[in-house]
Amino acid sequence: MGIPVKAIFAFNANIDHLKSANEEDIAKIGKYSPQIASQLSECFSWGMQKEIAIDQHGCEFFLSSFRFDSKMVGGQAGNAAEQASALGVESFLHSNFANPDLLQLFSRQEKILVADENGFFPAASAKNESKSAHHFVFENTESHTRFIASYDPFPLHPEDNFCRHIEKELPQTNKAFIGGLHLVKTPDRMRKFLSEMKKWKELNPKLQMFLEMGEFQSRDVLKAVQDEVFPFVDMVGLNEAELGSLGYELEELAEHAASVLFHTAEESRVIPESKTNAAALEFARRCASFFAENGRRATQDDIRGYDAKFIPSPARIVGLGDTFSCAYFMSI
Repeated sequence: MGIPVKAIFAFNANIDHLKSANEEDIAKIGKYSPQIASQLSECFSWGMQKEIAIDQHGCEFFLSSFRFDSKMVGGQAGNAAEQASALGVESFLHSNFANPDLLQLFSRQEKILVADENGFFPAASAKNESKSAHHFVFENTESHTRFIASYDPFPLHPEDNFCRHIEKELPQTNKAFIGGLHLVKTPDRMRKFLSEMKKWKELNPKLQMFLEMGEFQSRDVLKAVQDEVFPFVDMVGLNEAELGSLGYELEELAEHAASVLFHTAEESRVIPESKTNAAALEFARRCASFFAENGRRATQDDIRGYDAKFIPSPARIVGLGDTFSCAYFMSI
């Protein structure tokens, strides 16, 4: 098992604002938007995580109306880059919104590399003044069910500076962790990102690609991802809710994707079983357990001698699935 020196993390990174929600919070949201409050109440009642998209006015409402418990790096690619950088990986982060507000939240900014017209540079040096994407995460304190209101000014196309400069890094970069496709609104827009991914593969045929699923905002995009992206990538990561959205039994996914990493609070496994890397699976469980217990991503030193275990009162669960998926993918 060897951790790569470099890896790509695309296409979504954002600021997560976390809050344990109560009835007063729901009532406050209801005065702004009865629909959002109703969706939040339903999410908590059913115990099923839900993510909705909000516009700029909604973003401004949440930013001005709530004092959040904490804020941290979010987004699938952002969470994965946070874990990978803790493991020592130089992480090329794609983001049109990689401004200092977001990038200063990374624990190891020297390992997070973003692009401008001159090339890649460490996150600490970023001066981009564009607005960041924000996810407002409300959590039920008893069930840990999460309701996420996402403001993602998702780019219409892959970011030009990143795409231009990543080409010369690709010969020495053999892994790419892909997230954010669930935020895309149309299949044609999704294909812009798939086209870029295919270009990377042409430049480095050895490049392994991992796709982390999400709660898709469009059934048409979900279908296009299933038909066009699943067969292209090396592995798909998903949880029970995301599996349910596909309408397949887990074992049936082996007919649509080269391999699948299934992860829930209760279990984690690879389909087909023949492609399971037992050492990497145990490593990923330890990284996820460490994050749940300590609220920070594990370094390789942290993991030595650490045993994965159930954490009854986790310090963090937001980003736990992405942490697990990244740790597995980085270690196979």
